Amino acid sequence: MILTIDIGNTNSFFCVFNGEKLQESFKVPIKSISSSNDILNVFKKSKYLENLNGVIISSVVPEMDKHFKDYFKEKLNKKLIFIDGIINKLDINTKIKKKNSIGADRLVNVCYAKNIYSSPILIVDFGTATTIDYINKKRIYEGGIIAPGIDVSLRSLHQFTAKLPLMNFTKTKFIIGNSTENAIKSGFYWGYISMIEGILKRIKEEKKILPKIILTGGNAHFFRDHINNSILDEFFTMKGLNYIYKEKVIGKK
Repeated sequence: MILTIDIGNTNSFFCVFNGEKLQESFKVPIKSISSSNDILNVFKKSKYLENLNGVIISSVVPEMDKHFKDYFKEKLNKKLIFIDGIINKLDINTKIKKKNSIGADRLVNVCYAKNIYSSPILIVDFGTATTIDYINKKRIYEGGIIAPGIDVSLRSLHQFTAKLPLMNFTKTKFIIGNSTENAIKSGFYWGYISMIEGILKRIKEEKKILPKIILTGGNAHFFRDHINNSILDEFFTMKGLNYIYKEKVIGKK
């Protein structure tokens, strides 16, 4: 069994795979992890921990990495792989000059996508930041966009205003809101729908492509009905980590 971990700026996402089959998944706020002992508490309810053959991690929070290294290597003695340490094994051809500057989660998504889908491909990931990555017809990763994430933007609006309440991102039927709360909900829902639709349209026009579009991340399900021919997979990054461990780390068996 393989444990995949995606350490993000807001949450850490954990999945256990037995081959291709997802056995277990859970999410933990990043602020709740400040030591290796906190990670121990995370796994108290897991029934698969002792059966793990390896652990692979994508992380965009370097200060968190030591806690995970301490726990898995020193306390559990499990083989631990960080994506940042195996970038050269991912076989990603890219036009990005500084390959080491690419977020580990984005590298995982690109590596996995180009190995299971025909190109061109656009990967839209709704995480702490909203990212779109583009793999062209020649299977080269050209780059993408990074925009403010939905939940971060909602918290910022509340934090930096005196009276506007903190709202959850929800689907709304009408564009014009008849209250402050409804106006915020509408502004964010239809604002992000319009942003994603508009950016994807401009990419298609600029690159003259009809790409496969993959939607992933916590809020991805809100966008499926608005983006034609899209593929929704909330576990895409985690499946990518599992794929990389099997194919790029230990090789096919």
